This record gives sequence, structure tokens and C-alpha cells, in this order.
Amino acid sequence: MAFADGVRSGVPLSRSVLDAIPRTRLFALLDQQPALTVLQAPRGFGTRSLVASWLHRGGASGRDVTWVDATAAAEHSTADAAERCGEQIRNLSDLGARLLVVAGVPSAWAAMVLEAVRDILERCPSANAVVTLHGTIKPSHAAAVRDIDCRWIGAEQLCFTVADTVELCRAKDLSLGEEKCADLRNALSGVPPLVATAVSMLRIAPVAPVDADRRLVPPVDRVVDDYVQQRLAGLDDAAREGALGVAVLRHCTVVEASETTGLESCEELLERLDSVGLMFGRFDGVHRSWVWPAAVRDRILDLARRERPDSIDHALVRLAEENLAAANYADAAAYAVDGSEWDTAVHLIDEHWSDLVAQDFEMLVHLLRVIPDEIADRRPGIAAGRALFLNTLAGHPMLHVDIPTDPDELAVVGAGPDAAEILHVGLVQAIALRMAGSLREAGDRAATLIPLVDAMQAHQPHNVTAQLPTIRLQWAIGMQLAGDLHTATSEFELSYRDALKAGFDFVVLNAAGSIASNWAILGDPMRADEWITAESRVDTSVGYWDDMIRVGGRVARTLVALDRIDHDQAKATLDLLGVPPAGEELWGLVAYAHTQHALSTGDAYTGVAWLHRIIDGHRGLHQPGALSDVLLTATEIDLHLALGNGNRARTLAESDTTGHPLIMVATARVELLTGHPDEARAALSRITWPSCGWPRAHLEALLIEAAATLYTDSDNATRAWVRAVTLAETFGNRRVFATVPTRARDELAAATGIAVPDGIPDSVFPDMVVEIALTPRELAVLVQLDRGVERKDLADTLFVSYNTIKTQLRSIYSKLAVHSISEALVRARELGLLK
Repeated sequence: MAFADGVRSGVPLSRSVLDAIPRTRLFALLDQQPALTVLQAPRGFGTRSLVASWLHRGGASGRDVTWVDATAAAEHSTADAAERCGEQIRNLSDLGARLLVVAGVPSAWAAMVLEAVRDILERCPSANAVVTLHGTIKPSHAAAVRDIDCRWIGAEQLCFTVADTVELCRAKDLSLGEEKCADLRNALSGVPPLVATAVSMLRIAPVAPVDADRRLVPPVDRVVDDYVQQRLAGLDDAAREGALGVAVLRHCTVVEASETTGLESCEELLERLDSVGLMFGRFDGVHRSWVWPAAVRDRILDLARRERPDSIDHALVRLAEENLAAANYADAAAYAVDGSEWDTAVHLIDEHWSDLVAQDFEMLVHLLRVIPDEIADRRPGIAAGRALFLNTLAGHPMLHVDIPTDPDELAVVGAGPDAAEILHVGLVQAIALRMAGSLREAGDRAATLIPLVDAMQAHQPHNVTAQLPTIRLQWAIGMQLAGDLHTATSEFELSYRDALKAGFDFVVLNAAGSIASNWAILGDPMRADEWITAESRVDTSVGYWDDMIRVGGRVARTLVALDRIDHDQAKATLDLLGVPPAGEELWGLVAYAHTQHALSTGDAYTGVAWLHRIIDGHRGLHQPGALSDVLLTATEIDLHLALGNGNRARTLAESDTTGHPLIMVATARVELLTGHPDEARAALSRITWPSCGWPRAHLEALLIEAAATLYTDSDNATRAWVRAVTLAETFGNRRVFATVPTRARDELAAATGIAVPDGIPDSVFPDMVVEIALTPRELAVLVQLDRGVERKDLADTLFVSYNTIKTQLRSIYSKLAVHSISEALVRARELGLLK
């Protein structure tokens, strides 16, 4: 831990502080330093260690800190103790620009302590304060700081994120992997003491935290059981009975708890459950409510059922009906699931899909996960939803259902009663093909369903409109992955518009970011910028899915920054993208962004290593002809050219069977840089420019054309250069000029009088790339050696004299700049001379 500067009077440096993991998200909130920050959470949430760790890791940099610890005094929970704490704060000398921390304040003392903090902040306007409270605060107690710039951080915000859980496991030497860390975090709702204890338990018994049915494994299950039982044991009989009654409510206010339990003193009860860590209090500065951590509620609900078998399920059914009547569809479906009213739950999901997506997307995913398979399989809409969000497709019977593919037949079906079922079956099949890596077939299957949807919109819109934004989004992703970017962009735009009307933020974010990434890949930063702006207008988070649906937008931001030669911005966005996890469908786009950054910043060697590492981790998704294949093949050719490895670049170029514009441009660059300008022009002639629809490739092709004819056809070189400069300015692409050999670029600018824009770095490629050419006989020697033939047997194998073999080996060593057979074989593989 790096210690911060400034005087840190009384800031604890205990073992718990030293061992505390860096909570980056919370540190960022604390770094904002409003006049007052109040952290309110049950005991055991580590708020004291969190603030101390933030300070020792550089928080409030350059500022002195005064730490007032109320923890010891709080053990004497009396009015006198609270008053003494308040007086201690008021009696502090002039704080100046110090940060005041008051830690471990019981919620009952909140009014008195906050009044004292307010007084000192009014006296010292340059000071700031952080207060940590155990439990939540009454609205009347918050009145003391109502006129102060105050941030309230509650228990839910203090819960571990997936990233926090990954960091905790790393710190505790527990190798779970990100996916299992996410399972652990989600199963335990991120409750810090639960997650920390579970991690310690899993170090002893290293198993996956949940089983195949998403149930907690025994070691983790015992952690939850112990947590709940210990806290229930600390309650008196009345409070325990109250807890069992309130457990039917997923979240509540005091009034709602009173109506459900019939108890008059529910505020005191909820505060008690909050203080011991069974419920989380929510306070936004005005209103107060409480929510159960899901794992805790499930355990208490099971206990309540055993003790009150009839009343609990009856209450859950009633709550489902009341929430349905109030159009709270997410809660209505959740209460139906709690009461095992499966028919009601699946009906709600089918009928109110759009409302569930808009109200609580994470809840929809949870509901789809817990519905029993035998019930879900009878409902095509539910099965389609599971296919969309849970990837539950292996062996599904809908994969083997034959559906019409003729557009006229589908148009007729679209007006009939079977349309919705056929649409769902087709959607499931398209997603299954995509997940299996059959990207072109998945895109084709999606395209065949368009006439069906058009007919349904005309004849029975009520059966398709609600789900259409999500369906179009999935089609578009399949088309994007298959490399059909223009058709995908059209479908993304339709999905975006429909989702914007319906308020489906997660679809709006995903579609806008995906359109931006398509334009950025195609090479139109201006259009990419428009959609990046559209994405940024949606100021929301969709929880666990947030990073996943922002991948496209982050790829776009990276590529646009590179095209504008803003390498720092590109690196900052790449840090957010990170390494694509296993199963990430857009892994190829992420790899493309990383390797393009490596190429643009002169770190081609790292780019090649990174590229092969990511391809190896996603081999099953790396299909010939798919977008990832095209992008990464073209990039690898360029990376090898940047390294001066002409042989390897040529081998890759010659292995291409797609004839894609990006790869044709990379192939032409191989010819240009290895001294074959006519062959470079021949490669470019295979593409129809500019109608191919790839502005990036067209721009680079014009520059290669200009360089290739610089000394043989100056008029043609001038025309190509002028067009390239004009188009680059139109698209806002500055990076393209760094793809031209520096010497050729300078001579073209001088010959035409049209200079390169200011601030363009030297070319990422050398002016010339040397190819190593072996004769057929020399290559035959290497092939035999690679097959394991001994040197002494080469002459007999190849029917030549021993002296001929010696001469050929000397020539091979000289050309490859090596000194032994083993070095020659390694170098030959590096150059692509040996397969």
C-alpha cells in the first residue's frame, strides 16, 4: 500500500486496513469530496476500513486529515455518550482545509453527530467531512444537513461488485476466474461479510460457488445459513417474528411493512433488521425504505414457510395480484415465482415482456433462470428469452423444428395464429447457429424471418411489437459477426428506434454502440461519432450486463481516437475494454481495437503476441470469413510488415480466400513494401472502389495506388493522392497517412503541393520490407530436416551429393542469419517458409 502525503491524525492502520482491497468505484465517489459524505451500512460492511484504506492509498491527496473514532464510545450507547461525541467534534480547533472523518457512529446518534459536523463545516468552509453510520438515518435526523452539499452512500452501493470480488479472490490467492467470481457475487448479492467469509471458506474447499442448477454449493450455503442464524439469534422474539412476516416483501417502506404484518412498530423493527445486517436501508436524503439481500431473504422465507406454511404463500400470491393491478410487472412476476405460481409468472413474462425489460432487466434475467425447464419448454416465448439471455440451448427440441423459409409462405403465416411461435422458434435457431460459430448461417436464418415480422406488424402487431427491438438487436448482432456490416447497421437502427420509443435502455445502449463500432470499423469516424453521442445520451446502468452491452461503443471510441491520433484516449478506453472473457461474442472487435492500437503506437511485436493469445482463447468462435477472421487477418499482415517480416506477411496474404477489401489492401501493401508496385496495383484492381462500402479500405487503397505509381505515372499518383487527402478530411481520418511509407508520403506531398495534415507521425511501416527467398532445393532441405531426417541422410533422401547439401545449408544459414539447423527451422517457421 502506497501511503499518501499530508498529516493523517488518528487514521487507523490496522491489519484489516492493510488487507483491504482497493475499491476503485467507491474510492472514485469519495474522491469527489462534496462538503459531507455519509456512508450508512450495517456493522460488518467495513466502512471504517474502506475510508482508512482510501486515505492511505492516496485519497484526499495533499490534505491533512483528522479522524474521530466513535466506535469505542458507541459501546456505551447512551445519550451522554452521544452528546460527548458531538462536543468532541465541536471542540476541534480550526480545521482549515482539513478532511474530518467521524467513523463508527450508531444511527441513534446521527442527529447529534451530524449537527456537530454541520456546525464545524459552517465554521470552516474549506473543510470537508466523511461520516460512517451503522444502519440508516431517519429523515428527521438528516434535516440538520439538508442545506449542505451532501452525498449519501448506502449499503447497496457498498456491496461488492464482480470486479471487487475478483480482486478479493486474487488477494486471497483463490483462483476462481471472473465467471465464477460473478456467480459468487450474484448469489450472495455482494454482501461484504458474506462474500469475504465465502472466499475464506472456498480457499479451504476450492469448488465452484454454485452448481449446474445455480444452487449454492454446501460450503457457501453454510456461510449464508450461519450469517442469517447468528443475526436472527441476536433479535428478541418479537423482532424475530416480525422478520419472518416482513420476509414476504422483497422491499418495503414502513407503511407497506405495517400493512403486511399488522404491526404498529414497524419502523423500529426495520431499523433493527437494518442494524444487524439482515436488511439494507435506503435513504436518498428525503425518503426511507428497506430491501432484503436476495440470499438472506430466501433463507428467511424458507424458515417462515416452515413455521407458517399457509400464510406465507397466500401472502405472496396476494402481493403478485396487487403489483399486477398496479402495473408493477417485475415485482408481480417475482412474487409469483416466490410463491411457485409458475403459470402466473410465465404468463406475466409473455404478456409484459417489454415492461419487464424496461422496469427491471436484471429481474427478468433472474426470472428466466429460475423457471423450471419443464415449464419453460412448453412456452416458446420463454424459451426464446432464455436463449437470448441465458444461452440455454444445448439439445433444445426447438432446434429440430422445421419452419418455413419461403418469403411468400412466411407472409401468409405472419397473419395467422402460429406466427408468434414460429418467430420464437426461428429466433432460437438463429441464436443457436450463432453460438455454434455458424455465423453466416445464423445471419441467413435471421434474414429469412424478416418477411414474417413484416406480416405480423401489419396483421397482428400486438404479438410482435413488444419484443421486436430485442429480436432485431439479436439479428443485427448475428449479421455483424458474420461481417455483413451494412445490413447489420440497418437492423441495429430499426432496433434503436423501436427501443427508444419503448424505453428499453439496454437495447438503446447496445444498438447505438454497435452502430458506432460498425462505422468505426468501416472507416467513417464522423458517423461513428454521431452514434457514440447517441449512446452517451442514455445515462443509465443495467447492472451485471452493463460492461457487456457497452463493448461496441468502447470499440468505436478506441478506433475513432486512433483515427484522430489521440493515443492517450484510445488507451484509456482500451483499459475499460480489457481482455475479452471466454464466451464474449464481440471478442474479435475487442482484439481488433487492441491490435490496431499496438500497430499505431509502434508496438507491433506486442500486437502479434496479443492477437495470438486472444485467438487461442476464442478458437471456437474464430470462423473463416467471419468479421473477426477478416479484421484480424488484415491486422496480422500489417503487424508483420511493421516488424519487417515480409515472408510471414506474404504467407498470410496468400492464404486468404475471402478477397475482402481490407485483406486486399493489406495484400497490396505487402507487394508495395517488398518492391512490387505493379503487383500492388493488380491486387487493388480486384476490388470495385468505392462501391465496396469500406471507406477505410478505399482510403488506404488510394494511398497505396499513389505510392505505387509515384515514379512511373505521376499524373495517376497525383490524382490518387488528391482524392485520398480529400476523403481523409471528409471522414476525419488522420491515421490513414501513417500507413504510407514516410519517404513516399513526403515525396507525394512535395510533388503535388498538397501537404500531409499537421501532427501526423512517421509511418508505422518501414519504407521497404525485405523478403527472404529460398530456392526450391534449399526449401526441400529444410522440409526434410523439419520431418526429422538426419543431416547425414539428406543426400540420399534428396538424391544429391553430400557437398551439394553442405553448400545448400551454408546458403540457408546465410539467408536466414542463423548458425545451426535448429535455429534455421525456428526462423523458417517464423517467416512462414515452413507450414
